[in-house]
Parts: sequence; structure tokens; C-alpha cells
Amino acid sequence: MPKIVQFHELGGPEVLKIEEWEAPALQEGEVLLDVAAFALNRADILFFQGLHYTFPNMPSRLGSEASGTIAAVGEGVDDFAVGDKVSTIPFANARYGVHGEQAVAHQDFLAPWPDELSAIEATSIWMQYLTAYYPIVEIGEAREGDFVLVTAASSSAGLGAIEIARDAGASVIATTRSGSKSDAILSAGAHHVIATDKEDVAGRIMEISGGKGVRVIYDAVGGSLYDRYLDALAEDARIILYGLLDDEPTKIDVVKMVRKNAIMHPYSMFNEVRHAERLERGMAYILERLKDGRFKPRINDQVFTMENAVDAYRYMLGGEQIGKIVVRASG
Repeated sequence: MPKIVQFHELGGPEVLKIEEWEAPALQEGEVLLDVAAFALNRADILFFQGLHYTFPNMPSRLGSEASGTIAAVGEGVDDFAVGDKVSTIPFANARYGVHGEQAVAHQDFLAPWPDELSAIEATSIWMQYLTAYYPIVEIGEAREGDFVLVTAASSSAGLGAIEIARDAGASVIATTRSGSKSDAILSAGAHHVIATDKEDVAGRIMEISGGKGVRVIYDAVGGSLYDRYLDALAEDARIILYGLLDDEPTKIDVVKMVRKNAIMHPYSMFNEVRHAERLERGMAYILERLKDGRFKPRINDQVFTMENAVDAYRYMLGGEQIGKIVVRASG
């Protein structure tokens, strides 16, 4: 029988178990996927900790990104067939955990596995690029001449944002805490890196931008970091807050925001992809750039196997990764 990652109670990685799994009867629109590889995201950790806004039903699978081959299809599946190679698109639904050797997925949130990508790369594209696409392209409307601030830039979502902002013609200012990952972030395409533990964030932004400031802020941290870049906003700035890595609450400074006609946008990619037309736009944008080589997902150097999959979640909590953490489920 195939093995999956599952948990029966909330907690840390110690609650995760690798268990045998028998696929349920497929419902309308569903497919059964033989998983080749799956990828981790910070949302997965929040999910098994009980801190995500999507709450698990016990016992619960987890995970939203996988690549693999369709093994069976349910009624009403029109767009895919047995044998198709696909990748899953994350969305907010606790039923469709994909971390394991097999998974059930819904056809509305499947995409072709691009021929240009390996299984490990194909499982690493949608959360990384869609999370950044909507804030930078559709909400922030980044363009040539803009400075874009990308926080926690060594994460897969941060690295995807660097590529997307550069593709829009913007200059990218990235942040990382200690500076130990600065070279890797620069090699991924950032124009400048600020080590937030060591530098005056607003001061450095104003120095780098020649006093112009940042107009699009793609922020996974919030809290005290928000306070530290607030004095470096450009006119009509758009702050897209998609994570809360800082333990401190993010308190909006209305006066400083009004001075720059700035807008704070609390954001989740899940709220975008549930609209079919928005998902279609994002997919088309990303697939085009994957095909012509403008985008290339960056994978963390350490790739895990199914046998040590739980260690992958512990590794993510350590915060040492650069790029997407992936588990090879088969092959």
C-alpha cells in the first residue's frame, strides 16, 4: 500500500506519521495521483500546528504541492486522463492533502507538468510563483522604474518574487536577517540585499533608491519589520502582507501611510486562485515564462526521501533553507 504523511493531533513535527493509506472512492471531478515528488510550504506547518485558517479534520493529510501521474479519474473529469503528468495547484481545502506516494486531487486545481521541468521542479512552481504573481503584477502593478522590497527573500516565495519583479522591469531590494544568505539571494537575481539584524532598513532603502523609496512591498514578516521600512515608502506604495514571521503584531501607522497614499493589503494566494479567471491568468503568465526559460524554480540543495519526510518539516522549521524544500516520493 502507498505511504502518506498524516497526523492525528495538533502539535509540532512529532505529531507527523508516515502511514499506509488506501485511496477513497473518487468523487466527481477528482483524480488519483501517483506522486513523484511533493514540496513543503510554511502553510503546511501552520496547518498541523492548528494555526492555519484552514482547519484539519482528524486524521488529516497535509500539503498542497505535488507532481505525478494520473492513475485514475472520477466522474466528470474532462480535462485530464489516466497517464497524464500533472502538478497540483494549492488552494484552501483540507480534503486534498498531497504529501505521500499517492493523493487525491481535484481537476480544477491541476496543471500540466511542464516538459521543461523535472518532477522535483514541477512540484515547486505554483505556490512559489502564484503567491508572488498577484501581489507584484496585479495588485502592486510593478513596472520599470519601481523599487520592490522582498522580505524573507531566501524562501521559495521570496525567490519567485525576485524573478517576477525583475521580469516586470523593477529593481529588487531583498531582505534577510543575518546576511549569511546574501550571496545566494544576489545570485537569484536581487539587485540589493539588506541584512535586517545589522542594518538600518529604511536608511538603506533610501540610499539604494536614491531617495525614491519602495513602491511595492512583498512582505512575509510584518511586525517590527513593517515599522523599520515604513519611512522608506514611495508615493502610492502598496504593502502586500502575506506572512507573519515576526512574533510581534503588525500595527498600522495610519499617519505615515496617509502621507504616502499607501495601502496595506492583507493577502493570501488562496483568495485569488478560487476565482477561475484569476487562476487562469496566473497560470498562463507563469507557464509562458517557464517554457521560455525566464523562470526556473530554485530547489534547496537537500532533497528528502519518503522515508525521512518528517525530517523535511523539521528542517523547514530551522530556517536554513534557500529555495523550495522537496521530498522525492518515488523513483
